[in-house]
Amino acid sequence: MTCLLHSLHCLWLVVIWLITLSASAQRVPADESNREIDQFVRRLMDSAHVPGLSIAIIRNGALHYRQGYGLTKSDSTQRVTSETIFDAASLSKPVFAYAVLQLVEQELLDLDKPLFEYLPYPDVASDDRYKKITARLVLSHRTGFPNWRKNRRSPKLAMVAPPGERFGYSGEGYVYLQKVVEKITGKPLNTLMTELVFKPLQMTRSSYIWNPAFDANFSLPHNQDGEPEPKYKSSLANAAYSLQTTADDYARFILAILTSKGVKISTIDQMLTSQGQLPTRFSGGETLSPTLSWGLGVGLERTPAADYFWHWGDNDTYKCYMVANRKRREAVVYFTNSTNGLSLIDTMTRQFMGFSTSTVGFLGYK
Repeated sequence: MTCLLHSLHCLWLVVIWLITLSASAQRVPADESNREIDQFVRRLMDSAHVPGLSIAIIRNGALHYRQGYGLTKSDSTQRVTSETIFDAASLSKPVFAYAVLQLVEQELLDLDKPLFEYLPYPDVASDDRYKKITARLVLSHRTGFPNWRKNRRSPKLAMVAPPGERFGYSGEGYVYLQKVVEKITGKPLNTLMTELVFKPLQMTRSSYIWNPAFDANFSLPHNQDGEPEPKYKSSLANAAYSLQTTADDYARFILAILTSKGVKISTIDQMLTSQGQLPTRFSGGETLSPTLSWGLGVGLERTPAADYFWHWGDNDTYKCYMVANRKRREAVVYFTNSTNGLSLIDTMTRQFMGFSTSTVGFLGYK
């Protein structure tokens, strides 16, 4: 009998050990070593054929880890570092939204006042419905604009839905709001963003236009075959996609949201309050997601255990993602120079945030 009890006890210890091992394989704990993170990220990059990646991890309201991996250009020897410049793509939008909410606090802009009253928009003047568009509708992607007009060189913009009717992701909406912001402040976008965001948050390697200082350390884009392509260095700021930044700098921006730096707590509350549910697929549809919605400038996800805010960036050959938990004050953000970069979303989120996100299904990235 004693031997049987001893055997059962040993078996139970093995079961406990296996359960613990399985849990640790699903998520690196908050005190994970740099070596463990390095091994995990390198394996993930190799499996997805990503040439270069930069990551920043936030724990307990502080920058916990930052590192660059791989190469800035696949056929070069220059290593990616935490200071390497990447296209932020649509991760440009949350940073702009943060600045817009500062203008709201300063009473220079009203979230619910029609933008038409600040600045008429000739591009869509033939459709009076646009006169109902507000900053709130822009930041929550309910303007009724398409993402981008069919002919980007055309001065004409056609609406695809009445303002406020439904979610419809739109870079065009951000462009209109940018024009309004530049009008009411009398400043070009990058100058304003430098004053309101980059300098206060010490984002020293961030800009909505190309800065020659970035030439020494930037990442080139890579196509589906893993081949490097020329880097487009824009001299025109676009609030929807032109931000050039580093994982380090973007982590400082996320920390500002997590700690309510530069804005009131009530403003962050509003930013992270749902303005409407998302469809189950980015492409649209009648079925609404039970877990995903949109706030002011960021996506929101509600799980049984916790709430998160998130956003992704996709400039085709640059892809990036961030997800954060305000209550625990933790986050992860990563940038890649590869068309495969967003295939890492689920694994990264499970590893560093401890949950499996619904955004993978919504965005449709494999």
